[in-house]
Amino acid sequence: MLTAVIVRLRAGQRHLRDQVAALRAALDASVWEDRVREVERLEATVRELRQRGHEVNNVLSTALLSTQLFFDAGRADPVSANATAELQAAADGMVDALQRLKLLIEVGRQADTTIAPRALLIRPVELLGVLTTCVERVRASHPRTSIVLLEPARDVAAARVSVCGGTAGLERVLVALLANACEGDGEKWAKRVELRISMRSEVDVVALEISDDGPGFTKTQLGKPITVFDGTKPGALGVGLYTAERIARASGGSLRRENPEGGGACVSLFLPASLE
Repeated sequence: MLTAVIVRLRAGQRHLRDQVAALRAALDASVWEDRVREVERLEATVRELRQRGHEVNNVLSTALLSTQLFFDAGRADPVSANATAELQAAADGMVDALQRLKLLIEVGRQADTTIAPRALLIRPVELLGVLTTCVERVRASHPRTSIVLLEPARDVAAARVSVCGGTAGLERVLVALLANACEGDGEKWAKRVELRISMRSEVDVVALEISDDGPGFTKTQLGKPITVFDGTKPGALGVGLYTAERIARASGGSLRRENPEGGGACVSLFLPASLE
């Protein structure tokens, strides 16, 4: 009896570790998406500042010319010696200040203002290599389901995708989607899961379809957006699909769910093809 208790405790510990890992992945996905949005807002602000800097530079050039002309006119037709001296001192100071300000703006415009954070967040990843690794990992944890990676076309086999979080981000997406496909609704598992990669060259998008012969999605699930903590499996937190969709959106891609006419479920992951 003691042995049975120990076995149950160990199983509970493993389940708890899996739940903590899933929560951490969901949190990371949310943070990554928020960071990408902040970077996009920052890029827009920089573009606006560049445009304003150009306009200010033009205004300062005009002001500089006007001030110089005003100074020349004052020297050519002075009212008095004191007035001329004051006019000259004021004009010299204004010209010097405007010249220094104009120089600062020109230097700022010439500086490299490339935003690095977005390039650090969204990185190119070789899809097939990461997918193969994730398939092996999920096969080990879900041995009752046959996971089949269909042979991709030659032009797709070397496809690289742009993913928020790079390899780590793509692994979290794929592991979550594969595990969900295998586990079905938690009571009825899928016996077979198939993966198919295709290229949508006209829009530079790589598509990954994950289909299974499980019970499929309920009408309620398909009729509302994916949210966190909205799982239907007993003992599950409901963060797998949420994590996958957040990372897909942060990468500039999307996630689509449907129930094929032949039964089961199908999740399509669309990611931008990397042109690097």
